[in-house]
Amino acid sequence: MEIKDGVSIENMTEKQRLIDILNGKHTDRPPVICPGGMMNAAVTEVVEGMKKNHNSDLDAMVEAAVKVHEITGFENYGVPFCMTIESEPFDVEVDLGNKLVEPRITKYNEDILNHLDEIKVKHSKRALTVLEAIARLKNNEIPIIGNITGPMSVVTSIIEPTDYYKMMRKDKVRAMRFLEVVTDYLIKFSVEMIENGADLIAMSDPSATGEILGKKNFEEFMIPMYKKISKAVHRRGVKIILHICGKSKSILESLNESGADALSFDSVVGIKQAKEILKAPIMGNVSTQLLDQGEGSAIKLHTQTVIKDGTSIVSPACGLAMSTPVKNLKAMTDAVKNKK
Repeated sequence: MEIKDGVSIENMTEKQRLIDILNGKHTDRPPVICPGGMMNAAVTEVVEGMKKNHNSDLDAMVEAAVKVHEITGFENYGVPFCMTIESEPFDVEVDLGNKLVEPRITKYNEDILNHLDEIKVKHSKRALTVLEAIARLKNNEIPIIGNITGPMSVVTSIIEPTDYYKMMRKDKVRAMRFLEVVTDYLIKFSVEMIENGADLIAMSDPSATGEILGKKNFEEFMIPMYKKISKAVHRRGVKIILHICGKSKSILESLNESGADALSFDSVVGIKQAKEILKAPIMGNVSTQLLDQGEGSAIKLHTQTVIKDGTSIVSPACGLAMSTPVKNLKAMTDAVKNKK
């Protein structure tokens, strides 16, 4: 039996490796994942041969999740593949795009602010599709990641972002209430993902950057929401990863109070520096620009550097461009697995 650092690595499954890392245990090497949602690897080469839209069709969604795992080498299944599903129950209009064009919000619901206390949110058709996809993907060896969009990014998908940012200054009570309504729905969605078989939850909140909100607003508005979501997920015995975009230096210390079991950042955030501040393991943060446009040798070197710098889970730093070549993703995953 092969042992490394006191850990048996014989027959270690991808699921065990990822869960062990999130539980603070030593493993043979870092897992290499691409959760889905904002950070999804269903790039053009992966889905171009599919007949239906993996953002809305159940069979295609399951097929895409499996293909990402098999073709790219990422060690997980992850659904959904976009960031619009959580906004649909709040009566926004969404263009579902197609298998090569991601869904997008086409019309906000500004009227929602007039009846926040009357909202009774029900899952959209696509949210139910995601839950069924998770149930179909459930297995013992490959971790299933349920992806949710963070509360600030959902709020700013339901109404005009600048309107909400102004509300945070001029009407904090209503701004906080809106955030709470959205957070409660995200908890409902997360819990049902877990009930259907998700092994962990990954939450990406690109609109909640330190650059946009500043440290004070981030701590006042976002940390309570992240703690609430994390606690709800933890009550189900599951871990949660939180991804924040942009320059996060001003909010790094604040994130220690988020309740997240791992934290992910854009490539502008140095892993060595972040490790000096953060208590939770770090996920990331291989440059997505390099993955899209770089050469395999450079990607391999960059991936090895990220590992040396101390990342616990290797992943792309942010959302991948649809044009990202599969061979570049394989260069990254092979570098983690020490394949030539």
